[in-house]
Amino acid sequence: MLRRWALVPLLLVPLCFASDKYSETKTESWNIADGAKLEVKLRFGDLRVISSDDPRLSITYTTHSNHANFSRKVEARFLVTPHDASLKLSAPRRGSVDVELRVPSRSNLHVRVSAGDLSIDPVEGSLDVETHAGDIRIKLPAHVDLGLVDASTHAGDVNAPFGKPHGWIGSKLDYDGGGKYRIHAHTFAGDIDFERAIVDRADSGPGLN
Repeated sequence: MLRRWALVPLLLVPLCFASDKYSETKTESWNIADGAKLEVKLRFGDLRVISSDDPRLSITYTTHSNHANFSRKVEARFLVTPHDASLKLSAPRRGSVDVELRVPSRSNLHVRVSAGDLSIDPVEGSLDVETHAGDIRIKLPAHVDLGLVDASTHAGDVNAPFGKPHGWIGSKLDYDGGGKYRIHAHTFAGDIDFERAIVDRADSGPGLN
């Protein structure tokens, strides 16, 4: 038990040394189909996913480091077709890469982050997201056809407006909303927060159970 908690500070060390002394921002974008499958892999840094009605996929990433040559060592491998995309950013340990990903409002996401926080604004689709050390925040659409949900953390809390999270050290949530979109969320060290949808006008359709 103590060994598990001792690992947490070590996992966060790469992020603690990152700074803005040297930084560089790059952006790329592509046309992509509604409901496409998007795979994202990131080593060290935070990732924010923003949904929009624009039928384009765009990625903006900013490198941070104390080392002038860090940005040149970041490997960006982007493979995009009309129906799916694979976006991978690999960086050395002496810095971090913060990413803003803009996706169509209907997208299916598969995300892996080694160390960093993950934030997802309302996206209609299935989510499969994991980070080894960092918090996960998932904001659901106003009306979501929510199906199976499993969320877990070894060192942190799971908070949701549905289901019953449980656990003493760490937390886990299993829930079945009966819908078609599946959500899997896991972090080794960090919190997982699901936010209830906010409806601006009178509820006119099914929402969260």
